[in-house]
Amino acid sequence: DNREHAWNTNFNQLCAFKSQNGHCHVSTKDERNKSLGEWVKNQRVLYKKNVLRSDRILQLNSIGFIWDTLEIVWNKYFEELCAFKAQNGHCNVSTHDKQNKSLGEWVKNQRVLYRNDALNSDRILQLNSIGFIWDTLEHAWNKQFYELCAFRARKGHCNVSTNDERNTSLGNWVQQQRKLRKHKKNTLSSDRIQQLNSIGFIWDTLEIVWNKHFNE
Repeated sequence: DNREHAWNTNFNQLCAFKSQNGHCHVSTKDERNKSLGEWVKNQRVLYKKNVLRSDRILQLNSIGFIWDTLEIVWNKYFEELCAFKAQNGHCNVSTHDKQNKSLGEWVKNQRVLYRNDALNSDRILQLNSIGFIWDTLEHAWNKQFYELCAFRARKGHCNVSTNDERNTSLGNWVQQQRKLRKHKKNTLSSDRIQQLNSIGFIWDTLEIVWNKHFNE
């Protein structure tokens, strides 16, 4: 059967392409593999229409053929993110990072999908496996809190001054926590208040002054 022969020929070409490139994503824009790209695209169309023979589906699955082109795009960005992490030690790609603008947008989009419960569990697991941070504000707060714990371990207290040149940003953060709690709406969550209380955080700066004079 000529059609069978043609299919097998294309399949063998795809196997060769995969061994050379490490994947089966032949683009129709790939000048050197234009007809193979068209064939690959056609297999996806047939699969979507439920008219691709099961033995052929199995054959294509056996070489890691990806049926959903959106998945290819997702995997491409995930690989880029892994490379970014290997280079930078974290996955927080900013949308303002000119070199990685589209990756930054993708990262932002994953967080939006996650918040809206629209990211599938496999992808969540994949991102978790590389230490992806879903809530950047939460992460930033925790980072400062751990810095405050370290400060307390060194100094025996949590009263970081905004005038402390070595700890300016931590001092500003400490001041901000007090302001947030003092605010009419008390915009500091009870969990965070508890966390700060647990390390002997003093909310009232007048109390700090009083303690200082008392100790003198």
